[in-house]
Amino acid sequence: MSFTPKAAQLAEQIDAYVTGAQSIVKASLAAAHGSAAFADVYHISLSTDAILRGLTNVKLQPRLVASRSIVLRIPFLVGMGQQSVAMVELRRFVELVCWTVYFSDHPVEWRCFQQATGAGFSQEARKPISYSAHRELGYYVEYARELMQPEESGLAVEAVDGIKQVSHQLNASVHAGQLAHATVMKAPHDPISEEGLRKFSAVQRQAFSNCCLLLSAYCRPQFDKLNAASRAHFDWLVGTKIRKKVRQGPFGLRRQ
Repeated sequence: MSFTPKAAQLAEQIDAYVTGAQSIVKASLAAAHGSAAFADVYHISLSTDAILRGLTNVKLQPRLVASRSIVLRIPFLVGMGQQSVAMVELRRFVELVCWTVYFSDHPVEWRCFQQATGAGFSQEARKPISYSAHRELGYYVEYARELMQPEESGLAVEAVDGIKQVSHQLNASVHAGQLAHATVMKAPHDPISEEGLRKFSAVQRQAFSNCCLLLSAYCRPQFDKLNAASRAHFDWLVGTKIRKKVRQGPFGLRRQ
């Protein structure tokens, strides 16, 4: 006697599952469509993508297309009621940006990283190349902070500190500890509410604005060449106070 479904039964179950999922996604998207907070989520991603597109340089490793793919995915996930998954993507975005700042200056370590993707952290300090190429996020954040110390405006260091703060929040969201205390099954989607979307957009903006500020300081030549549209998106994303300080200058890492 078989307890597993036959092919025909499995096909029926899949059809029912997909139909149910479609109704959930449709309802979530409808709720998001009329939300002012969701409009902010979309606007934040739109501005961030415009900035990253302007900062793109073939010498950067990893390429910014990896970060941009996450930026464009965020409103999609949130609109479908997958805010918890979107928080995981924000955490990956922060790590990609910090990797870009580190590995763009360390081609040997970058080659090591590429050759052993998914190998986990290295604990062998006597192999400094492998050790530096496979560290936890905090290692690359601290590298960025030390690298940005000479940046005259001080904004890049402030951005790194902001990245550290939002990383703690994102790490808590990614960690399974929040689920370990559950006593009932969670729904396969997160509810769409104005308050919930507003809280998400606040975290999203903190992650994206600080990462864009760090990359702009790191990629000063590209930042100086941003077109009017990308610069307007930058000004909106970082806010009035930082915008004014950037425009007063000097801003950005001076390369020797």
